[in-house]
Amino acid sequence: MTKNNLPDNNFDICGNGKKGILMVHFGTVKSEVRKNTLGFLNKNIAEKFQDFHIREAYTSRMIIKRIYTKYEVRKSTPKEALRMMAQEGFTHVIVQASHVINGLEGEYLKDEIRYFKDEFQDIRVGDPLLTLPEDYIQIADIFKEEFESIGGAVVLAGHGTRHHSNSAYGMLQTVFNIKDMEEFYIGTVEGYPALEHLIPQLKKNKVKKVTLVPFMIVAGNHATEDINGEWREILEKEGFSVEVVMRGMGEMPEIHEIFAGHIKRAMDSKEEKLKDKKNKILKSI
Repeated sequence: MTKNNLPDNNFDICGNGKKGILMVHFGTVKSEVRKNTLGFLNKNIAEKFQDFHIREAYTSRMIIKRIYTKYEVRKSTPKEALRMMAQEGFTHVIVQASHVINGLEGEYLKDEIRYFKDEFQDIRVGDPLLTLPEDYIQIADIFKEEFESIGGAVVLAGHGTRHHSNSAYGMLQTVFNIKDMEEFYIGTVEGYPALEHLIPQLKKNKVKKVTLVPFMIVAGNHATEDINGEWREILEKEGFSVEVVMRGMGEMPEIHEIFAGHIKRAMDSKEEKLKDKKNKILKSI
């Protein structure tokens, strides 16, 4: 067993191989928030996988530009980071994004990674936060432990998307319901359900107090402007007492454990292409 009870992996290294984990984030401009969320996550992953070199990349080009303009610090895109890792002699790479759902950002990231499939002996991709059923159950347990005792309703505010992956939020609500977490609700800023869909449910359930919690890795502009701003104002006008927890999930070590588990899973199970799998079935007949 390795440190923190993470089992040995079968991410095979032969000869002078060099292993790396590329942590990929959407990003945030605020330096203190970066340190307390993305930096904290990177640090914990480095501690859990000490035989791997840790690298970082941002997917948001706008954030990369704003960070450079404000701090003269140039963050790498995933392509740039992988190109640099290839030049540095990395042979085995895990790409782990801190995305919450399997959405457009994840699809674009996989497209970028395909450019480098021949640059490394082995390159694999870890899953976003909400992927397998056990991820949803673990998330529900984390939030129940953290917020169950505060009283009133806990409304988690996700980013949301028009992509079909938005259904992940509905699945998480289903898990809340199955686990009798009636005081937990999830809404989205740019998807479904929106706040307007939650308010009738809150009133129907005679909720008086609402605690808003960003269901985002980083409590950045959306948390400040949409959750602590617009959502708070709307709920207060509707007669609710409102508190806001300005903390992203990237500040929660329990969330880091889920990402670490996804990295471990990527090491232990090499993805088999569906086309090859289908072809193998018919070879025997």
